[in-house]
Amino acid sequence: MNVTHTGPRPGGETDRLAAQIARLFDVTGWEDEAIRLPDGCMPRLHEVQQAKAALNGLTAPELRAALELRRQELGGEPA
Repeated sequence: MNVTHTGPRPGGETDRLAAQIARLFDVTGWEDEAIRLPDGCMPRLHEVQQAKAALNGLTAPELRAALELRRQELGGEPA
């Protein structure tokens, strides 16, 4: 799973990056399930590990934008 970032982004690019980051958060949520499942869990666990590594490389503003998008998608209250 790859998330790339290079310099400032216009609005659409920022939204797309935030959506990619939100997807990484979704993937990291699969970790417990991947550990519990006896069959086919290794590919999913590898995907979780890749998502965590990608999240570690993001800047604070990128993470904030992704968390805000995720909150909106989940129907949370405004910050």
